[in-house]
Amino acid sequence: MKSNLRMLDGNAPRPNAGLGFEGRILRLVKSAPERQAIASGQVDAVIDPATGKAFLLHDAQKALHKDQARIRSLLALSADWYWEQDEHYRFVSHTGAASGSSGIYDENIIGKTLRDLPFDSMSGADWQAHRRLLECRATFRDLELRCTDRAGEMRWVSISGEPSFDEQDQFKGYRGSMRDITLRKQSEALAQRPIRFACDTLDALAVQVCALDSAGTVIIANRPSGAFAAGTRGIGAGVPEGANYLEACDKARGNERMDGVAIAAGIRQVIAGDSPLFHHEYVCNSPAGRCWFNLTVTAFSGVGTARVVVLRENVTERKRQERRFGLEHKVAMADPVANSLLAALPRKDYQGLRAGLEPVTLTYGEVLFEPGEPIRHVYFPNDSLVSMLATVEGHEALEVGLVGHEGMVGISLALGIDVAPVRALVQGTGTAMRMEAARFHKAFQQCTPLQRGLYRYSHAMLAQARQTAACNRFHPVEARLARWLLMTRDRMRSDQFRLTQELLGNMLGVLRGAVTKAAGTLQKRKLISYSRGNISILHRKGLEAAACKCYRIIKNLQVSAPAWPEAVMGRL
Repeated sequence: MKSNLRMLDGNAPRPNAGLGFEGRILRLVKSAPERQAIASGQVDAVIDPATGKAFLLHDAQKALHKDQARIRSLLALSADWYWEQDEHYRFVSHTGAASGSSGIYDENIIGKTLRDLPFDSMSGADWQAHRRLLECRATFRDLELRCTDRAGEMRWVSISGEPSFDEQDQFKGYRGSMRDITLRKQSEALAQRPIRFACDTLDALAVQVCALDSAGTVIIANRPSGAFAAGTRGIGAGVPEGANYLEACDKARGNERMDGVAIAAGIRQVIAGDSPLFHHEYVCNSPAGRCWFNLTVTAFSGVGTARVVVLRENVTERKRQERRFGLEHKVAMADPVANSLLAALPRKDYQGLRAGLEPVTLTYGEVLFEPGEPIRHVYFPNDSLVSMLATVEGHEALEVGLVGHEGMVGISLALGIDVAPVRALVQGTGTAMRMEAARFHKAFQQCTPLQRGLYRYSHAMLAQARQTAACNRFHPVEARLARWLLMTRDRMRSDQFRLTQELLGNMLGVLRGAVTKAAGTLQKRKLISYSRGNISILHRKGLEAAACKCYRIIKNLQVSAPAWPEAVMGRL
């Protein structure tokens, strides 16, 4: 039908019902010019003023029928089935080639709503949401529903609909179309099988696996990763799909900051292609206690957006088993008495203490106690390293003492003070002998050699704190750094250890930039090698020459830590 219907309003009296179509039209048309307009095709319809009805002329009727046939043809091409509903959303008609074949049986559909039909893929909440959409008179598209046909086969249909209104703009119901999408759904299911199998395999693994894109965003994570996020805290915990893993590592705080920075740097290195693999072992705190993890990052060479795969294995139980069953034997085989304070005791006094000593592993970043907390244990390091840090509100912590194999952590207990004055932070992973505070009190009261040794060691620690404070005030950063590296080396008995720029800044009381500059100077002089927190002393004598005199002064203060006297070791 033509887009603009041209109407002629006739004022003649209502035509007789017995007249034919042409007669009724002629009765409505009252003048020759109007008849001439009809004959020339300028008018499509004539309106009877008495009834308000419009009479389409012959050519307009032909155009209308032609448009209706074209619309039906287009509907048949775009849909398998088209339908109408009344104002109560009940089906009143349905036509199309696929009618009845999709499981919506012809004999049962009329008078029913969409929800009354045998679709099983929508929940009650889904149907309520769809009903609210209809009550808003909104158009809906591609509502996918599942049903079973007469042969018992599963079928899928996609239904779209729009509201319809009468001439007075009153809601009449809905009308729309349906397409059978069973073949498409079957193809999608076949295509998803390899992906589903891969996801199920990942979920079945005991390790935590996630894939990151080039920006560090998590694009997939297996079920153990989610369980880890829900049950623990720490680096990488709670990073869901769509969030950025690198940002979570960069935001790590407290004892985990150094590990977070190292992990983020390693992942970026693999993403950039500078390294095919990155491995890191770290420890974090959780509601269930301390957890140890091995983290491995590998480059991903497959097709898609993934760039690296992050695999994290919980090795907590293995670590605990090692400590429970293997550590005591390891300590005994490596050194019968590795701590110098204990080694200086006569045999009978050491044997009296031995029953209360427990071998433990101290892990890098572990806090043994905080200022103001009661001291529950004392520690005699074997090959571990612990820093004593003074904390001031609003400022970074500053080192005031360093304890290795020559001393004891918790020395204030020997002076009758059972509350920690400083923070004890593990700087080097290794073993130690631990004793409960109450048992230590009793042993200390009963063992005169232990009293003498710890009093002398307390004096040395106080003198070390005074000398360190003066050194940090008056000596250049490069000399202080050389002094601190030598002190660390002496206590860990190793030329290689791990120290980050942030940690060194805390130890020396300077900003990271100053540490970078000083370390760069020592490295250019080929005294040390420093990369990503790993330090190697290359030239000890040269480093001693670069250090300030405070190194020798502090070293000579350790009068209570004899250098493994043969006479004492012979009695053990």
